[in-house]
Amino acid sequence: MMSRKQLAVSRENLIPIILLIFGMAVFLGKPPVGAGETWRGEELKRQVKEAWLKFGPFRINTVLFLSNAGYDTNVYHSPDNPVKDYWLTIGPGFTFYLPLKKRIIFTIYESPQYVYFMETKRERTWNNYFNGQVNFIFNKFFLTAGIGDSDARERWNTEIDIRPRRKEDRVHGSVLWQASRRTSFSLGYRKIKYDYENLFYERFNLKDRLNREETYMNFTGFYQLSFRMRFFLDAEYGIFNFENPSSFRDSKSYSVYGGFEFSPFGRIRGRVKLGYKFFDSLALERKDYSGIVGDTNVSVRLSRYLNFRAAYRRDVQFSLWYNNTYFLESGYGGGASVYLLKNIRLDYDYSLGRNTYPEEQFLSGENLYFNKKRQDEYKVHSVGIYFRLKKDIGVGVTASRWMRESNIYMNDSRRDFVGLNLTYNF
Repeated sequence: MMSRKQLAVSRENLIPIILLIFGMAVFLGKPPVGAGETWRGEELKRQVKEAWLKFGPFRINTVLFLSNAGYDTNVYHSPDNPVKDYWLTIGPGFTFYLPLKKRIIFTIYESPQYVYFMETKRERTWNNYFNGQVNFIFNKFFLTAGIGDSDARERWNTEIDIRPRRKEDRVHGSVLWQASRRTSFSLGYRKIKYDYENLFYERFNLKDRLNREETYMNFTGFYQLSFRMRFFLDAEYGIFNFENPSSFRDSKSYSVYGGFEFSPFGRIRGRVKLGYKFFDSLALERKDYSGIVGDTNVSVRLSRYLNFRAAYRRDVQFSLWYNNTYFLESGYGGGASVYLLKNIRLDYDYSLGRNTYPEEQFLSGENLYFNKKRQDEYKVHSVGIYFRLKKDIGVGVTASRWMRESNIYMNDSRRDFVGLNLTYNF
């Protein structure tokens, strides 16, 4: 949950955004009779309409999260002496909608989740995820402002094998202008403060190395190609300020993305997003990055009985290791689902990833001393069988094998997992 200090910071950051939103709301005034609305406004109203529970003026959606309920052969992805344990994550998720006179809709999301380990007591914890925002719906404009918070112990990326606690304090706002029936433009702003647990991993302190504040500004253009497909171009500017100035990790980034967004109700679902990023490490002695980036996840329902999916990701991530400001995380994968009878689904997924580091480091192993750029490769195989409970809800038994091969001595590792989980996309 958010502390009083965090909440005060969030409110302070939110004040100029709320003033801008209300000022534009007054300026825009009442829409003309028969005027249309933005696509974001229509999507939000549809979510409110489809919420399954009504309580006074509120509309509520609820879900139950159940994941990783099974046996793990290597909780910490350790190359030697792996910790084995049974564990699960379980908890509810609530989305509240409060419409006011069809022009203002408040949305609140809250999800407390308990993580239980049978033997590894340190990992038993409550995680919490919160987001709240206010939305203004007009005939040509959609405006939103909000705050968010998360406090969770998780594995945050593929570089850190342990599960450190991290707190996030977020504030965001955006304005969408529907210029025509097919064309729209959006301005967005978000600020995120990351606070890591005061914990050493190997010989590096997470809090000292990774505590930071990230600020993003986006300008995005959309073109509606069809009812179920939208093209977009996005320009993003990012600023990264670290709490510890001696870490020399302060940076900036300039990115341009393009791609397609697909309706969650069509045969093709998800998003294709590819672009180019220039990442500028402000410390002169640190390496920069310029190149292709992406964040793509698409599924295609070819028939009643067959579904294919594909994913691609590539981006810079801030690094804990040595003097690297960042590492380049890239990966791709695919999978398929075969539907048997009416209520049974078989899954198979495969993914391949790689982490590469820009700086050579002085390393030792097997009585040798050398300089090397670290590189880790990951492979994941996963199979599962799911049984439909109702509509799109299913429960499944899954088995996966995770493998890492590293060019650093004694860092190869393997993890097997078998367990239960719930899905809301049967």
